[in-house]
Amino acid sequence: MVTKRHFIILLTSLFFSLGMNSQNKNITIRVKDVNNKPVSGAIILLDDVKQNVWTNSSGVFKTKLKSAPKEISAFHPKIGIKKIAYNGKENIIIKIEKGNDLHVSQNTKTQKKSDSGQFNSIYDYLRGQIAGVHVSDEDITIRGYNSINGDMTPLFILNETTVSKEIFGNIRPLDIKSVTVLKGPETTRYGVRGANGVIIVTTK
Repeated sequence: MVTKRHFIILLTSLFFSLGMNSQNKNITIRVKDVNNKPVSGAIILLDDVKQNVWTNSSGVFKTKLKSAPKEISAFHPKIGIKKIAYNGKENIIIKIEKGNDLHVSQNTKTQKKSDSGQFNSIYDYLRGQIAGVHVSDEDITIRGYNSINGDMTPLFILNETTVSKEIFGNIRPLDIKSVTVLKGPETTRYGVRGANGVIIVTTK
């Protein structure tokens, strides 16, 4: 006869077993370019959270999931970024390709640099170099915008793809071809996402 105490123990063991199984899922991510060649040194993000290990020389990243992410991103500063929805599989292939050069209106403010090697980060690159852009530590604001909801972060675009602030911060100054700052009517194409202005980076 199964007592109430035994039932509780069995139920607890079942939940613990299921929990352990869900937390021990290993995944392997292979990052490739448009030519199907492995991309080494790619940054992997799980739900926009940067992982500590990059892809190896074979373009492979392995990790053990504590919980299943909704999205997985692969980012390389010289190529671009690709975000996919996680399908629950253990082996995943992500292909990233370099975006085309941007075509912007005549009123945009674009600045290019040939001495980008002197900067330690994208924030150093932008600090005091582009009119209308204010950089404080790792916070960027575009002059002329007032916060309504407490957030004044502009929209970041890398090679025609919207990226998070964390990915934007990993862009190497040496890889930058141009930076374009949009504000006012020029941001209307981005809707509410461009409410605080837009910073567009094109890499070489």
